[in-house]
Amino acid sequence: MDRRGMPSSGEPVLIGEILQKLADKTAELDGKSVKITGRLEDHDVQNCTTRITDPQTASSITVDTRLIEPFTVKSGSLVQVIGELDCLVDNHPVVLKAVIIRCVDGLDITMYKKALESQRQYFSNRDKT
Repeated sequence: MDRRGMPSSGEPVLIGEILQKLADKTAELDGKSVKITGRLEDHDVQNCTTRITDPQTASSITVDTRLIEPFTVKSGSLVQVIGELDCLVDNHPVVLKAVIIRCVDGLDITMYKKALESQRQYFSNRDKT
């Protein structure tokens, strides 16, 4: 959340990148605002959790949906979720506390990943000058 109480836009990251950074302990992830894209799986309304899975790598992350319940996205839909990472919650190494979810069915995930990489290269080159 920003200083006005609004959700931040979240840094676009891939689910596998979060899991890799967690495994390598190369970055402080707790409280980091991120935006992930993946397939909605196993929505548990009673416990306010779901799993989001990268359709290409099968990497998945648990998402806490308390702040966005009820939502109408169907299981199997491609979604983008913005939220804050919470490390070491219950039996999960990392949980994304969702503040925004949106359906992006029809998104070409391969092109999305290429665009994300191009954006990162652009920002990296821009910051060097």
